[in-house]
Amino acid sequence: MNLLSASYQAADSADPAADGSLSSYVVSRLEGEILMGVRRPGDHLDERQLAERFGVSRTPVRESLQRLVASGLVVSRGRQGLQVAQLSVAEILDAFSIVAQLEGLAARQAARRARTEQIGRLEEAHQACERAMKADDDAGFYIANLTFHEAIAAASQNRILQDEIRRLTLKVAPYRRTITAQAGRMHVSVDQHAEVLKAIMQREGDKASAAMSRHVNILGEGLAEFLHLLRAAGEAFAADAPLAQRS
Repeated sequence: MNLLSASYQAADSADPAADGSLSSYVVSRLEGEILMGVRRPGDHLDERQLAERFGVSRTPVRESLQRLVASGLVVSRGRQGLQVAQLSVAEILDAFSIVAQLEGLAARQAARRARTEQIGRLEEAHQACERAMKADDDAGFYIANLTFHEAIAAASQNRILQDEIRRLTLKVAPYRRTITAQAGRMHVSVDQHAEVLKAIMQREGDKASAAMSRHVNILGEGLAEFLHLLRAAGEAFAADAPLAQRS
């Protein structure tokens, strides 16, 4: 699995016809824009505008949107057209609990299977997170954090697991970004990353799995705290309302 953040940056300057599949190119671009917060949950997706933006005809755009609907990343709202999928609060919390289990498994397998150069990439990603934290750079930390998590998935050398993590990462990315931006969150994440990295380097699969699961579960708990703060500020909303509709 290519790193999602790297894939986004590459796709942004790629030749649309380079791989012979214009629809795949558009899918990659849209996934990258969702991941990086360019397109938010609930945003309308217009075929004509997308075709102009990506420099392709409407046919590959239509095909790409159909593929994204099938994956659940895009939904049809009848007369309102197609939108980036929104998750309810319950769905967000459920998604984080599943991601915690999958990333825990990836960390366990990475501890057993990671090659020397893959551990090196993990160390580099961890150092990038530390630099962003010290610079109080939310945007830089978000990308470095993605790179760290994706490097662990790659080090698991489990293609099926990587694909599942990638699919869910795209769905929870907007909400994970909100959590990451909370005060003090970067420092907590860096400490937790260090624990995961140490366990992987020492080839302790169970410790790596437990540390990663705790880390991602805390992200879910962070979201619950974030929702609590919104309610305390008087911004109450129904428990099953999509979070992205609340600003």
